[in-house]
Amino acid sequence: MNIKKIGLSALAGSLAMFSANAVELAVSGKSEITYSKKDLGSNGNPFGMGNAITFSGSGDVNGMTATYTAVLGDGGQANSNTSETFASSSLMLDMGDMGTIGFDQGVGEFGVGTIDDKTPYAYEEQWTYVGTSNGLVAAGGTNVLGYKNSFAGYNLSLEIDPGHVNNGSSGSTGDGGNAAAADSGFNFALTSSIGVDGLNLGLGHGEEENSPTDANNSDLSSKARTTQFQTVFVTYAVGGVTLGAQKSSSSSEVTDMAESEVEIVGASFSVNENLAVSYSMMNRDIGNAVPNLGVTTNPSKEKTKALGASYTMGSAAVRVLLADADNIGGVAGVDNEHMEVSLLLAF
Repeated sequence: MNIKKIGLSALAGSLAMFSANAVELAVSGKSEITYSKKDLGSNGNPFGMGNAITFSGSGDVNGMTATYTAVLGDGGQANSNTSETFASSSLMLDMGDMGTIGFDQGVGEFGVGTIDDKTPYAYEEQWTYVGTSNGLVAAGGTNVLGYKNSFAGYNLSLEIDPGHVNNGSSGSTGDGGNAAAADSGFNFALTSSIGVDGLNLGLGHGEEENSPTDANNSDLSSKARTTQFQTVFVTYAVGGVTLGAQKSSSSSEVTDMAESEVEIVGASFSVNENLAVSYSMMNRDIGNAVPNLGVTTNPSKEKTKALGASYTMGSAAVRVLLADADNIGGVAGVDNEHMEVSLLLAF
């Protein structure tokens, strides 16, 4: 009998060692109604609505903190009222002074994507809706591994891309992503204030190796091709004014991949605690031709400018964006104007 008791006690102790504490999830969400109008393409119904619910929770793992985040979005319910899907998710492990490691499916926790446009704006980046590009060729933060940490006032964020298809997103599952993967690589961002109040500066670099069987490699040589991209930025805030400038570039050994040099400048002004306005401009010089898009061998400079405004009222916000783009993709005469008004309710 005593032997049985000892055995049961040992088993109970072993199970206790492997038991997991229940994690309480916090829930937040948003609902947004938009009115938009554009020159290029069909406007259709100018009204739209999108909703998202975010679940987040954390728990202790042997003195470290594990954090889970998942966003459930309806994609504007473009298909049906039952079209809700997990839009993005991430799993992070904070190891204290050793930094944070994680797995990211679209949240955008790591790498150069965290600094793709650091110039100030009141509502969305200027290039978001008009079809222009900031020139960076990152993996999109999907099915990637990451690490971030701070060292003596400098913040490092590293993203490792095991594989994805043609500079887009990797598969939604491990097997699917690996089976179709053509590109892989890494990118990082390094930022700091260097001890100056209001100052923020940083740089980023990334490389993507394109498989020799990638559809973008028109010569299908046996040698893998490399695409590189880099960016630097600086912002300075004083009072209610924030000024910013950023320069990015990309180069590629891939035959049909466009190369570019991008310059962005912008300014924002907080009129009061509720109202903010911004103005920004972006110029992009495009290099190599992209035959599928009809770009000539001497493409025109792509130009984008935008005026934004945001007014917050507690948990509600009204935002406006007026964006204008010329020579989209380097094609002379392909222009677009986009106007959008957004009513956002966060809860």
